[in-house]
Amino acid sequence: MRYQMLASKLIIHLIVGAGALLMLLPLYWMVVSAFKPLPEIMTVPVTFIPVNATLENFKGLLTETFFARSMLNSTAIALANVVLQVFFCSLAGFAFAKYRFPGREVLFTLVLGTVMIPQYVTLIPNYIVMGRIGWLDTWAPLIIPGIANAFGIFWMRQYIATVPDELLDAARIDGAGEFGTYWRIVVPIIKPGLVTLALFIFSTSWNEFLLPLVYLRSKELYTVQLTMANIFRVQYKFNYHWAMASAILATLPMGILFATLQKQFISGLTLGGLKG
Repeated sequence: MRYQMLASKLIIHLIVGAGALLMLLPLYWMVVSAFKPLPEIMTVPVTFIPVNATLENFKGLLTETFFARSMLNSTAIALANVVLQVFFCSLAGFAFAKYRFPGREVLFTLVLGTVMIPQYVTLIPNYIVMGRIGWLDTWAPLIIPGIANAFGIFWMRQYIATVPDELLDAARIDGAGEFGTYWRIVVPIIKPGLVTLALFIFSTSWNEFLLPLVYLRSKELYTVQLTMANIFRVQYKFNYHWAMASAILATLPMGILFATLQKQFISGLTLGGLKG
């Protein structure tokens, strides 16, 4: 019986390991191809280790395209989204969690109901509105409409609801205003939730493709996703070497952020699950 259990565990581990290798293969191919010259990438049979490893792909990408500029653009847009959404969503979550006012539950239900509306349904009306107020070909449509989104408000409400009311009452007795209570008492307690929400927002903004494609026209304003799409195909030429190099550089910010904040991120997810 014991040997049967060991054999079954071994088979399961082998299957899981094989699946993991299959999932990592495209990532490995991307990294390897980024250091190959274009002729070697197109060579058949393929080589899984670069024969003529080079950094020219990265040099050409950064000097002959708008990729470096687009990285800065995406970083600026993502950071603006993080700061504004975390601030306003946490404020709204604080109001829904700790204040009693007429229509609170109805309003919160309506806010959550917006999650059910597909993005594509509102795309054309939003495009018309942005055109009439002069925001086309600017970053404003990528930042302003999502300042207080339903997911962020719900996430923050679940966290803030568990903050003891006694702490807030004590702060008010000591003379703290409502914003002071939020800033000095609530924010330090919900920091794991804020970090988790910030990572979600940064990741979503960084990987967004559809909205920049619709609203942006000038290459100087392009995000990294739009620039990567343009780099991959220029007229009838496929720049596989630049595409692979750009894919690596585009994944670095998210990798660095997760490696730096992974403890807070995991803690936020865990506590969020318990508090939900």
